[in-house]
Amino acid sequence: MSELAVGQTVELADGRIAIVRFIGQPHFATGEWVGVELEDDSGKNDGSVQGERYFDCEMGRGMFLRPAAVTVIAQPAPVPPTNNGTARRVGRPSSAVLQGPGKRLSSVPDAGAGKRMSMNAASPSPAARMSRPNSRPSSLLRVCLRL
Repeated sequence: MSELAVGQTVELADGRIAIVRFIGQPHFATGEWVGVELEDDSGKNDGSVQGERYFDCEMGRGMFLRPAAVTVIAQPAPVPPTNNGTARRVGRPSSAVLQGPGKRLSSVPDAGAGKRMSMNAASPSPAARMSRPNSRPSSLLRVCLRL
């Protein structure tokens, strides 16, 4: 029997086909178990047992078995290497001037790269606020009127 690994396609003892989603010792039982996602909905769970999540799949497609109950029939698709585990981000294309095939002469600065300008017309500045005349006469005026 081949060594089990997550992602392998396996055949169960009863002939059902599944994909390995978990290998290890779960909390619900002792020893090593294999959690699989079945092709059909003849399973028992969704990858969780007794409130503990071990993997994700649709309800009724998950199942846990002992390793002896499965046979590897296909290996997972190989994943391309990622520079020793470091992901490389793809940047924006350069705005360099090329001289001849593959020869970079110099980088061309973009005249408008400094501050972006709005394509809309500038909004007018708000008018200076004038103070409203007080609708109540000042206290000095009131005193004079009483005389």
